[in-house]
Amino acid sequence: MLFELNRENHIPLYAQIVVQVRDMINKGALRVGDRLPANRELAKSLGVNRTTVSTAYAELAADGLITSQVGRGTFISGVPAIRARREDRAQPPSMPWAALLTEQRRENWLDGMLMANPSGGNISLAYSLPSADMFPLDDFRKCVDRVMRREGRSLLQLGRSSGYEPLREHLSVQMALMGVKAEPEEILITNGCQQSLDLIRQILVGPDDEVALENPTYPGALGIFCGPASKYVSVPVTEQGMDLDVLEDILSQRRPKLIYTIPSFHNPTGATMGMQARRRLIELAIRHRVPIVEDDIYGEMRYEGAMLPPLKALDEYGIVIYINSFSKVSFPGLRVGWVVAPRMVIDHLNRAKERSDLHASLMTQAAIHEFSRHGLLARHIKRVKRAYAERRDCMLGALEGHFPDEARWNMPEGGMAFWVELPEHLSASQVLLQAAEQGVIFSPGEAFYCSLPRQNMMRLSFTMASPPLIEEAIKRLGRVIEARMSSLKKQKGLHRAEAYRALV
Repeated sequence: MLFELNRENHIPLYAQIVVQVRDMINKGALRVGDRLPANRELAKSLGVNRTTVSTAYAELAADGLITSQVGRGTFISGVPAIRARREDRAQPPSMPWAALLTEQRRENWLDGMLMANPSGGNISLAYSLPSADMFPLDDFRKCVDRVMRREGRSLLQLGRSSGYEPLREHLSVQMALMGVKAEPEEILITNGCQQSLDLIRQILVGPDDEVALENPTYPGALGIFCGPASKYVSVPVTEQGMDLDVLEDILSQRRPKLIYTIPSFHNPTGATMGMQARRRLIELAIRHRVPIVEDDIYGEMRYEGAMLPPLKALDEYGIVIYINSFSKVSFPGLRVGWVVAPRMVIDHLNRAKERSDLHASLMTQAAIHEFSRHGLLARHIKRVKRAYAERRDCMLGALEGHFPDEARWNMPEGGMAFWVELPEHLSASQVLLQAAEQGVIFSPGEAFYCSLPRQNMMRLSFTMASPPLIEEAIKRLGRVIEARMSSLKKQKGLHRAEAYRALV
């Protein structure tokens, strides 16, 4: 029985197995009474998790196509109903969607994360998201009630695409406290940083234009700027952030349309650009007349060290487009972000937003404004920063205690994750397959690269698991990595022995 699984396809692996078994039954390659391979056997032959095969078999059983008998195995027990209909009359060919749709392979990172649901007993270190257990639901519910009583009728009407005006005014004040002078008219409310980036691409990046991206970087930015017809140039990330020497060489030789950077608690490396580097980046950008898109989504999440101003606060030339969101500091599900830029840029962004998102959802924006203006957001941020600092320190101690000496990692002053380098010969994706069997999931590093992906990198997020679960997850991961290293050493030794025997 041959299966062909396409790991770059957007269809989950278990669903591909289901489709292919159905197809074999329809074509007569499998008949009622035929035995299917055992879960472990099929998982091993396909190189997938046993859970993948179990899920596929459960789906087939629910459709009445297979039955399992304890001690005997799993057998074909039925035929899809569609087979009988096809025998009665000829069917027109199906729509060739695969040939019509453009490829979107870079979007698969998100599908993979969402499929890896931590609810099945897994300990998830995959998501750089706030802990839902710490959401102040009662406080936020009261804020929703207040705005509904005060202005519910208008909030439930269509709103201006530029956003809820009181929230823009509030953000203007908050940005001023960070050293950024921005009038409400220089702020656009969006549905989060992902939409902000897409709008910026629409108004600035043409078909033949290049963008300069940090490498590695946020996968959502790769999805925006690294599509099939996109052009981009990658800039390495060091322990001090974007490598400005490389960037300077790039800017002297070519003219990218924009520079995208995460200067504070970079995703995924955790690096933070120092003050001198921030000033140098702005000087490079103004000298070569290339705008900077500053993603400051982690800027508030500092646990130690002095706060650094955003690039926008150092910008005397109007060359920085600043984006941020409430997703990391409060509630990701609200989908409320914002852009700060010169008025002309905001006007163009707003017109682009109107083409796909004509009216804003005022209800969520009014609720987060109410939550913020009463000081509840500031109180919430203070509370979660204490908790996340404890979880970061717990993960650091666990890494030092359970990971092999050959592994390396950063020590982030803020943000939500560690960036871990495994020994060069290890694949983080292969480690993930084995770790998932042990109930632990994380993000393999290759998903964060726009070019020359490193297979031995992994991002371990610490915000969504409690300290005891973090300790347990790292302990299990450490065992998997040690076992993987030991297995590869044995294989290498066998290869050497075989090569020696061949010589003699």
